[in-house]
Amino acid sequence: MGDSALGPKPTKAYKNSDFLMTRDARDIRVLCEQRETETRLDDNGIKGTVLFFGSARSKTKAQFAAKLEAMKAAGEDTTRFAKTEWMCDVHENLTSLAEKVGTFLKTEEFKHVGILTGGGPGMMEAANQGAFSAIPERSIGMGISLPFEPSLNPFVTPDLAFEFHYFFTRKFWMVLQAMALVVAPGGVGTMDELFEVMTLQQCGKIKIKFPIILFGKEYWEKVVNWDFMVERGVVSQVDVDALFFTDSVDDAYSMIVESLKHQLASVGFGPKGAAAPAPPAGSPLVPRAPRDPN
Repeated sequence: MGDSALGPKPTKAYKNSDFLMTRDARDIRVLCEQRETETRLDDNGIKGTVLFFGSARSKTKAQFAAKLEAMKAAGEDTTRFAKTEWMCDVHENLTSLAEKVGTFLKTEEFKHVGILTGGGPGMMEAANQGAFSAIPERSIGMGISLPFEPSLNPFVTPDLAFEFHYFFTRKFWMVLQAMALVVAPGGVGTMDELFEVMTLQQCGKIKIKFPIILFGKEYWEKVVNWDFMVERGVVSQVDVDALFFTDSVDDAYSMIVESLKHQLASVGFGPKGAAAPAPPAGSPLVPRAPRDPN
């Protein structure tokens, strides 16, 4: 018999990029953001994190001065930018805090714990810079695709650099393995992240009351009127008392270390058979239950 004519050669569904970018394939894209992140964290041995939130607008003193001069030279309006100068001190202190925590995490017993930020500039870059100087293999960045942030900051470990399309999958992975949270001053996005974590703890969706450290005491005491919220009965005093307001690198470091040591044995990667130590008197920490598989 002669050669027969060839029929169509269709593209396999999982290789069909036109389909994968459609609305109908949204659930597949969401699943990819869930599973690929999980796989890569596992491949890199990450089982816990110290999480940092904060503004993308902060700079070091040197960066601030340089940009201010450049804006003036270009004839740009510096009014709004000049208002952010106060953040320089917090930015630099945050780098010091992350470096100090990273140095603590260099020990064998904490080799599965990394430092995690949203991967962007500002306070996120400050924390990644500190982390990268101490544990360059565990400086994690979970970014979100935004038109004004073309890439993650340069202090993120390449193998632990993530870019999400969906905010909710990004938040899920940022919070899931958290063992302590540091929140530097920030705007709407930072507020959103802070209050979501507080809500998850309040509702028992996070199985441990890990410390929430509000770094930048004056900012956090003024920007949210916590006492008035309690007075009006919309939050309880217990919720506010669980927050730790500070400007001190040393005090924030001590709270983080206390949390990490207390959780070590019960998260599944501490010494086998070891019992979690009792939390100090007055500590907000409670024993961590096994991770909720849901």
